[in-house]
Amino acid sequence: MSPRLLLAGFGSFPAAPLNPSAAVIATLAREGWAPPGSEIDYLTLPVQWQGAAETILREVQARPVGGILVVGVAVEAQTFRVETLGRNCASPDRPDQAGRVWGSACVAEAGEDVIASTAPCQAMASALETEGLPVTLSEDAGDYLCNFTLYRLLHTKAAPKVGFLHVPQARECAETATFDLAQIRQAVSATAAAFCAELTRPAA
Repeated sequence: MSPRLLLAGFGSFPAAPLNPSAAVIATLAREGWAPPGSEIDYLTLPVQWQGAAETILREVQARPVGGILVVGVAVEAQTFRVETLGRNCASPDRPDQAGRVWGSACVAEAGEDVIASTAPCQAMASALETEGLPVTLSEDAGDYLCNFTLYRLLHTKAAPKVGFLHVPQARECAETATFDLAQIRQAVSATAAAFCAELTRPAA
């Protein structure tokens, strides 16, 4: 069977009324894009403490995948960031798109402090470098829904490999941004292709 990757992006929230992660993933989904020899499932996630990870968990329970790659926007970022760690921390009083707060400084009360990403982070970063795009291997995905979702998926072992890519804001969304949606699409497809290549690699 062809390896299958779930590629998910976030919808809008106050800091990103047009979220480039969702915009690019919607474009790839319409095109039916997938790397040769692989299959891609697509999802758009609500920016909600109780909703984002659950949307993915329901999907993979019904249709298991070899890997999950979540894409989110870091509105102040100047590089693409491959997240290498999920941290058991959350902003307890920051409202989500539905106006609700999480109410705890932890994602999971009994969870580990940090969990390493199980995605091929170095291969993903190298793919971005090959495309001529600036990339950082990051150890801090923040304390909002991006880190929250990454940690939840790693903590629950939602798939054999779970990763997260932070993309910068797009020019179509903010005049001061450095990259346009075409470049963000280039980054997401290159990263997903590198992820899928790892899924095809025989286990050691």
